[in-house]
Amino acid sequence: MASSDAAAAMDLRDRSDLYVALVAGLCTVGLTLALEYGAGVEVSFVYRLSPLVPYFAFVFTRGAALSTRAWMALVAAVTLGTFGFFAF
Repeated sequence: MASSDAAAAMDLRDRSDLYVALVAGLCTVGLTLALEYGAGVEVSFVYRLSPLVPYFAFVFTRGAALSTRAWMALVAAVTLGTFGFFAF
């Protein structure tokens, strides 16, 4: 049982999942608010969840040789791209 406890401790030390999830969550909420109240555009619920696509790619590929900052930048880029597509 000591090995499983050590593995759990290592998972808690690696906060990259937390950082990417935090950015994805904030971008999802920010995109929704910016589209509805900033641009005054009604967008389908599925498109407002677009910042979660890179997050799920991060989770399922376990980082795929990209840094945490690169994944967070990818989430932000998808958010800005979605906003630009629907707002302009």
